[in-house]
Amino acid sequence: MTASGAGGAGKMRVGDIKAVPQEAELRERIRLEADRAAATVGRDRPLGRTELEELAGAALGRLGLDGCYLGFAMVAVSNAFWREQFASVPFSRRLLLLPYCLRDVPACAGSFDSLGLACARCGACALCELQGQAESLGYKVLIAEGTPAVVQIALSGRRDAIIGVACLDSLEEAFARVVELGMPHAAVPLLCNGCAGTVAELDLIRTWMHLRSGPAPVRTRSYVGLLRTAEALFEADELEALLAGQLAVAGAGEPGAEQRVAELAPLAATEAIAFEWLRHGGKRFRPFITLASFAALAYGRDALMPGADLSRSFPASVKRVALAIEAFHKASLVHDDIADGDSHRYGRKTLHLRYGLPTALNVGDYLVGLGYRLIASTGEDLGADCTGAILARLSDAHVKLCRGQGAELIWREREPRSMRPGDAQAVYGLKTAPAFEAAMYAGIRMAGAGIPEGGKAACDCALLDPGALLSFSRYLGTAYQVLNDLNDWEGDSGNKVVAGQDCLSARPTILRAFALAAGDEASNRELLDIVASDVTEDERIRLMREVYQARGVFEKARQLVRKYRTRALAEADRMASDDLRELMHFVVATAL
Repeated sequence: MTASGAGGAGKMRVGDIKAVPQEAELRERIRLEADRAAATVGRDRPLGRTELEELAGAALGRLGLDGCYLGFAMVAVSNAFWREQFASVPFSRRLLLLPYCLRDVPACAGSFDSLGLACARCGACALCELQGQAESLGYKVLIAEGTPAVVQIALSGRRDAIIGVACLDSLEEAFARVVELGMPHAAVPLLCNGCAGTVAELDLIRTWMHLRSGPAPVRTRSYVGLLRTAEALFEADELEALLAGQLAVAGAGEPGAEQRVAELAPLAATEAIAFEWLRHGGKRFRPFITLASFAALAYGRDALMPGADLSRSFPASVKRVALAIEAFHKASLVHDDIADGDSHRYGRKTLHLRYGLPTALNVGDYLVGLGYRLIASTGEDLGADCTGAILARLSDAHVKLCRGQGAELIWREREPRSMRPGDAQAVYGLKTAPAFEAAMYAGIRMAGAGIPEGGKAACDCALLDPGALLSFSRYLGTAYQVLNDLNDWEGDSGNKVVAGQDCLSARPTILRAFALAAGDEASNRELLDIVASDVTEDERIRLMREVYQARGVFEKARQLVRKYRTRALAEADRMASDDLRELMHFVVATAL
């Protein structure tokens, strides 16, 4: 189709919504109309993608413009929504994300590191000037494409607002999580796509950089504070306090102890490796669920207000249970890496490759024991009934995890062709779903056990639908695992993982089950022979990808994720607690 609006971008694909107007006058008209659209909605909660689409579409309609500009208009509405709150954040608490495609490639003297481009300050392009101006104001600057480092910096507590400059595709990738978190941000789309020679509105970037005002009249509630609280559990001082009395050998839990394993006494080595593994890497999503579930019922929306002081809001017993949830998760990862033959985790070699299989198995077992020990230590604060109920729920999740993992191992060794898509979903329901359910149940149960001073009245757990919680977790966990299987085909350079690792290790995923269900005996035998062939890994992955694409495997998996996502949200809506229901919607958006 041809773009019909003024300042059209030329030939557009049908359904393309990411054209950027090339005329400054048209960009300004869209931004002004976006300001009017954003003024019609409240600021109490972040705008979701659907709301942004509706507001932006209506704005384009009023201007009589083509839908190819929908992505640009959505950015404009989002910027208008967050402008006041963004301006209220001090420069020293902001992050500027610039694209390295703005550099002058032939003249660039910069070098790339793990985060992106390290500018040499040669003055050959606009990046040097923008970075210098931003840093003089106090900004942290990254020159990279969409990167997990943006979210990591945000959750670490070092920055409270973000400006992103990139093409619309990269902005969508980099800012998807930022939007979900409810963090003030601004985005400046590049005027053209491409990996080199791109053009940006430099004056607009400078305007956003210097935008500064007093406190915003209304502040949007956000889960950033709770996510940061979950991250903070694993900082040295906090971890030491929560583990007081749990360590058998003095100094084994100190940062860096794991790096001195060869120097440590044998009795200290297991704890040193285990605590370094617990501290290093991971999204801390499961402990967040526990803390947020507790906060939803104990403190309500007060815990979601920007600037809320959560440092003293959670009793030590609640934090210990959240820490135990992560200990169980990290233990399962050690064992998973062994079973799957994975070489890297969190960008480092897996424990069994660094210390040997027996030591890695033992460290995983130690973390399981530590988790139960941490929960048992809360009996005096939470009461025997509450502690016992949480232990029962977590032990049930532990048993289900082992059953699911065991079934997967048996299928791998015995007869992988017999695994059907329904079998894979049953395994995922056992391996992944119970951990989400137990993490949320623990927070809910603790909120009902007793509320610390300053909290709301004790929650009435009778208002919570246990059946809905169980079904919600099953749908969420299964979709999460299917999505993980899909992501395996994208690779992860940050973790030093190439695409198709599950295929190479012959893991019986739902993708393989879909592929086998779509073929006959002869073609399926050929498919399985690809994995066992002596061609290079890259060639095996290429051949398997072709088979999966021809049989519609990837699209079937994406459809399944969408189906379970819808079902999980429907179960969340059965909850009588508004605050818990809102949290469950956030968990779905973040996990999926």
